[in-house]
Amino acid sequence: MLRYDLPFNGKRYLLNKNTGEIHDLNNETTLCHIDEIKTEHIYMADSYDEAQIYAVMVESIFNPNGCHFCIPSKDKG
Repeated sequence: MLRYDLPFNGKRYLLNKNTGEIHDLNNETTLCHIDEIKTEHIYMADSYDEAQIYAVMVESIFNPNGCHFCIPSKDKG
């Protein structure tokens, strides 16, 4: 479910800059543990591709991965 408060701002994809994992808030489950991610580790994006590009180009995360629970088709293990 989209969240409109800071730092989510109504965007759909959350990159955990600490782990390189990307979450889809439209498919979020309790197993994603979104509420446990520190605010400073959150980057929000409008698309999965935008989150991936930010991870690689800005954060130097060279293996961003989709969350096993909310984006299983992008989970690379």
